[in-house]
Amino acid sequence: MPILLERLKVPDEFVLTQEEITNTAVRYLTENGWTIPVESSVGGHDVKGEKMEWTAYLKCKGSRSKRQKEGMVYDNTQIRSNVADQIEKMMRIQEDAQTPSIFIMANPGVDRVRWVVSKLTGGLDKLDIIRMWIYPNGVVKWDIPPHLIYVAKSLGIEKN
Repeated sequence: MPILLERLKVPDEFVLTQEEITNTAVRYLTENGWTIPVESSVGGHDVKGEKMEWTAYLKCKGSRSKRQKEGMVYDNTQIRSNVADQIEKMMRIQEDAQTPSIFIMANPGVDRVRWVVSKLTGGLDKLDIIRMWIYPNGVVKWDIPPHLIYVAKSLGIEKN
């Protein structure tokens, strides 16, 4: 359910829609040598990228819908639901993914979303899911499972 940003105990530092997250993720990947093929039908992921022999699958979520009125954001229940949806979609994609592949959940780097995801870090690492955090002005930060750091760096995905 949407909630007024000002009604949050601690208002989000910034607000980004799923479309803004997706556009920033595509821009980042493209600038780092990834090719983003045009797909006629997307199967669970929002973005598919290719670099060398690797395929990256991204599932993106925002902190508000573009259809919501200005000043509205997702409440905490919707944030948790969005994260759960991302994880489920990533697991489904892993079933059919080409190898070698990497799996990325892209979210706004707001504290509320980061907190929900931080409670799942160990499981996400075991599932080989990389976390891409998007901030205003195209700033991107990463949380990468330790066993994937070498691969991520070689593909232009940096650990902060």
